[in-house]
Amino acid sequence: MTEKQELILETALRLFAKYGFDTTPTSQIAKEAGVSEGLIFRHFTNKDGLMDAILALSDERMSTHVSRIVELTDPLAQVHATIELPAKLFSEEREFWMLQFSLKWQKKYKNQPYQASTHQLELTQLITNAFQKLGYPEPEKEVLFLIMLLDGLSSQLMRQPSDEFIQTILAFIKSKYR
Repeated sequence: MTEKQELILETALRLFAKYGFDTTPTSQIAKEAGVSEGLIFRHFTNKDGLMDAILALSDERMSTHVSRIVELTDPLAQVHATIELPAKLFSEEREFWMLQFSLKWQKKYKNQPYQASTHQLELTQLITNAFQKLGYPEPEKEVLFLIMLLDGLSSQLMRQPSDEFIQTILAFIKSKYR
């Protein structure tokens, strides 16, 4: 990827995260990136192409995080690492993950059927297996419950709570799984 392409993607990401995909025109992205709108179209075809490139980055980045959890051998450590994942993502690349998380509320994406990525499916299976090894009677329901908890946590993380709040909530959630 060229420097210009990276600059366009970074600018699009920042603007999509701040204003939303639906309300950010390519002309604004071009202006803030200091490039022509034609260059955006040449590299990414259209605004959807920009979003597709950002989503591909999401898949790459999530792969790295899931691989780290997969490498853990202790099932409880896998569950705890999964609980910590949203806070880790938001602390490392706030705008990037805010955009990924907020897509479900954006007009273009909110009525589309949800499709879990390969990495989400891998993590779901891994955590289901971890709950089985830990002796939970209904591991699939535990995973669904945990996903809902982490979805709510992600909503809170978008509001930029204090580190103390985040650590308190993470410790509380992890205390439910011992």
